[in-house]
Amino acid sequence: MKARPSYLSAEELAGIVDARFAALVLYARTWNVDDAEDLVQNALLKLVDQAKRPENPVAWLCKTIRNEAISRHRKAQRRQKHETDAAREKPDWFVPGENVLFAREAAEKLDELRPEQREIVVLRIWSQLSFEEIAELTAMPKTGVFRLYTESLAELRAKLV
Repeated sequence: MKARPSYLSAEELAGIVDARFAALVLYARTWNVDDAEDLVQNALLKLVDQAKRPENPVAWLCKTIRNEAISRHRKAQRRQKHETDAAREKPDWFVPGENVLFAREAAEKLDELRPEQREIVVLRIWSQLSFEEIAELTAMPKTGVFRLYTESLAELRAKLV
């Protein structure tokens, strides 16, 4: 009887991918994961990185997919809770009632900004980060952050006129 190698061979991995990828994606989707294929691909990468070959690679993949899906769900719940708590603590940027249309238009115009502009405006106004903190977060020079912020506000003003 030939001993199995302690690692997963490229042929075994290719066989698992060919035979089971669709089923693994379907399994990942049962966890309401929007990016089920990414979850499966990440699990496959983790499988390749295993120093010791799992006894049943497909079962190992399912367990890894399940654990990661649960972890992502918990992370999303924590993020949602933090965002909700932060929203409760912040003053209303747009007063409900007479300014509902303005708030909707402002949100639409914010979405029209380039992603890096939108990020800086949101970080500065709603997250109340300093220009130094935003510069560190985005790996941009502080002067660049300030310039992009002022340009973004000017662009928003022009769009809202």
